[in-house]
Amino acid sequence: MLNKVLGHVLADAGIGSWRRVSSFSCERYASSSAATILKLYGRAPRYDAEKIKNAFRERKMFVLRRRLQIAVPLTMFIGRVVVDVQLGREKEKRIQRATEFMKLIASLGPAFIKAGQALSTRPDLLPQEYLTELEKLQDRLPPFPTELALKQVEEALETNIEKVFSHFDAEPVAAASIGQVYKATLITGEQVAVKVQRPRCQSIVALDLHILRELSGFLNKLLAVLKRDVDLKAVIDEFGRLIYEEMDYVAEALNADKFQELYGDMEGIKVPKVHWKYTRRKVLALEWVNGVRLDSAPARKPELVKTLLNCSLKQMLGNGFFHADPHGGNLLATDDEKLCYLDFGMMSHVAPNQRYGIILAVVHLVNRDWEAMVNLYVRLGFIPLGTDTGVIVKALEDGLPDVLDSTVADFNFTSVIRELGSIM
Repeated sequence: MLNKVLGHVLADAGIGSWRRVSSFSCERYASSSAATILKLYGRAPRYDAEKIKNAFRERKMFVLRRRLQIAVPLTMFIGRVVVDVQLGREKEKRIQRATEFMKLIASLGPAFIKAGQALSTRPDLLPQEYLTELEKLQDRLPPFPTELALKQVEEALETNIEKVFSHFDAEPVAAASIGQVYKATLITGEQVAVKVQRPRCQSIVALDLHILRELSGFLNKLLAVLKRDVDLKAVIDEFGRLIYEEMDYVAEALNADKFQELYGDMEGIKVPKVHWKYTRRKVLALEWVNGVRLDSAPARKPELVKTLLNCSLKQMLGNGFFHADPHGGNLLATDDEKLCYLDFGMMSHVAPNQRYGIILAVVHLVNRDWEAMVNLYVRLGFIPLGTDTGVIVKALEDGLPDVLDSTVADFNFTSVIRELGSIM
């Protein structure tokens, strides 16, 4: 019966069978080599911890000043939490500390805001109170001056603004950690969304990542007091790789084209067209799409939720290429009642064995076969070999049944994820 239900769900999502990701060829790069892309757009930014370390080796005072700006407030905050733990009042003070932590992260700049946004989806690393506060970091940074944005666009396109755009809004429509977006009109009459990277964004992020790596050993010891066993250096390196990829707007444009090819023909799905002629490493031009955020009240329609579910299933279980940052600001309900995806800077892949594993996990979850579910996580590499799985099985038995016993009307998938995160 369960197989039949899953079959209907996958069929609704347009997934008839397992298949490899289709060969991708965007309009401009159908036959382009990496060398051609390099020639057209210059070298892509790549995270390299050792190169960054060497780059700042001779700038000790500059690094020290920024290190103090980061280390002092972070250490003071963690110190307050440690005192709370020692006095037995950590749970009582948790909401207050979570608010303090969010404000601290927001004050430290782009890399920290991006890290905070990533942490907001990690219940395995932080308590729920912290996750709730960190969710408020979306679009938290104030915009940088438009004159700097215009200068950045002119330098990237190597021409005057007037030769490309007949109109360019004086204020951005959105400002985020890495860049901000303007509404503009090309001289051809097409309306576009122009994403412009923050000035010196790469150098600022590189410095902060370098300092965080230096502080990771000390911070690990403080976190151990809070019973949080985290390899911070590994987390920082993985985050560095991801944020560097997100700072490459040519890569984002390629992701958008690939997403369009794989999912753009699904019923109810809209993917903005890339204007390659006006796209560079730090400037991205996409088709302007009229609509409202999916998480705003007028946009919450059952049809759009079903479309989102079907498209998500096809991404995760069909092709394996998926949008890794589908929060409310990156999903629009268009004026013609379609679901539009935005911001393709964070994308990822699910390997075929992992896709099959996801379905098996759902089967085990529904059957409440916790031991089989934990063994599956071990095989997939989510739980390290040698881990005492008996403790995890017991925690699942104790923690998940109450959530799963909810009625369909009251069922909240987020609560399942949170419960799993707190257990793991």
